[in-house]
Amino acid sequence: MTTETRSLTMEFDLPHAPAKVWRALTEPELVGKWLMTTDMKLALGQPFTFKMQAQPGWDGVVHCEMKEIEPHKRLRYTWGSMGLETVVTWTLAPTSKGGTLLRLEQSGFPPRQPGQPPFFEGAKMGWENNVGKRMTQLLSELA
Repeated sequence: MTTETRSLTMEFDLPHAPAKVWRALTEPELVGKWLMTTDMKLALGQPFTFKMQAQPGWDGVVHCEMKEIEPHKRLRYTWGSMGLETVVTWTLAPTSKGGTLLRLEQSGFPPRQPGQPPFFEGAKMGWENNVGKRMTQLLSELA
């Protein structure tokens, strides 16, 4: 029996060099400013968490494990929360204008079923706000 899953893919055309975007994706202090606090370490197989204030129905913790690290090019880790485990992959590509095309893929979402929490829709809204607004603002403030 095969289980179909859905993937969320988003692209952000950022006017910042890949090295700067990489910092925002991997330095815990910076990640905490646009996403959630984290104890992330760049080591394959390393477990880490993202944390925020608990909300009704969610303890505010995302359990992760580092799966792939290619500095300034690709970062991949598991993302486990509320009984669902997905995989988040960031791909950075330099643009001709000196910026970065940042591609996000979060894979492993179950097909939408009645009565199921809207994981896919919630993730889409979250990434749009956190990357599209908060990370973008942070990058414009970084030296």
